[in-house]
Amino acid sequence: MSSLTLVFVIMSLVQLHSAASLSMTPPTPSPPPFSKYRFRSFEFDSLTGICRRPASFQFTRENEETQHFVMRNVPGDGDCVFHAVLSSVFISMGMLNPDSNTMPSMAIEMRSVVANFLSSPEGTLYVSNKPRKRIVRCRDLLQSAAQNEGLTLDDYLIKLRRPGRQGGLYGGGPELTVLSNILRRPISIYHLKQPTEGATAENFGEIQRMGVFGEGLFEDPGETVPDSVISNAVFFTLDSRARQQTEKSSPLISSPLKCSWHLHILIVDASEDDKHACVLLPSVPILHKSQ
Repeated sequence: MSSLTLVFVIMSLVQLHSAASLSMTPPTPSPPPFSKYRFRSFEFDSLTGICRRPASFQFTRENEETQHFVMRNVPGDGDCVFHAVLSSVFISMGMLNPDSNTMPSMAIEMRSVVANFLSSPEGTLYVSNKPRKRIVRCRDLLQSAAQNEGLTLDDYLIKLRRPGRQGGLYGGGPELTVLSNILRRPISIYHLKQPTEGATAENFGEIQRMGVFGEGLFEDPGETVPDSVISNAVFFTLDSRARQQTEKSSPLISSPLKCSWHLHILIVDASEDDKHACVLLPSVPILHKSQ
């Protein structure tokens, strides 16, 4: 499989055709727990965007330990992929609540940086190093991306620099390839698995990894750090039911977050035509607990 083919196999799983209508709080009525669009039934804390139900997301690969994540939502303004990457980077540095007023402008700046890299006539990008090193030229990736969208090279770059709410392109495989190289970080992409019996929105959600940008190249030095060495970061959340109770109701805390250089992005089906990107934050295997 060529480098470009690999990028576009992953891109077909990631490309967000429309997400501008998705807000931080899923609308009602909610779909059933086993629906393809069950993301709409998830409950999020309105202040932090942390998913409270399900409180934990789990990924298990054969012969390896289960990885646990806390999920955080980002605005569905057409820039959700860029918001998700930005949020992941900030949180990995201990900045749990970056200024929401500056995030949109930073997402636009990130779009511009990605467009500049793609338009580099002599630039090259690493795709992965497993099972062998795969490198793609920027101009080849741009040409294939533009052809996939039915655009000229110039029009693709113009739309890429434009915010999602103004008709800009939604982030996909080409953009994540560039971001992985710029940040020198691996970026994993996940989908929700169909729930198994006993797995409800009240406890945990199973996820599957669809691909890794920068795999084998930009390794995560934190992967070998034991769970006993974790960040001090936790999110305090208060759900809608607690808010309706007395002021003595105690907030809940998320599972403690683990230090991670690796970025993890969850792509969900928000509706028949819409996909949405969320942040997955590595955590120790503890569900939300009352203080």
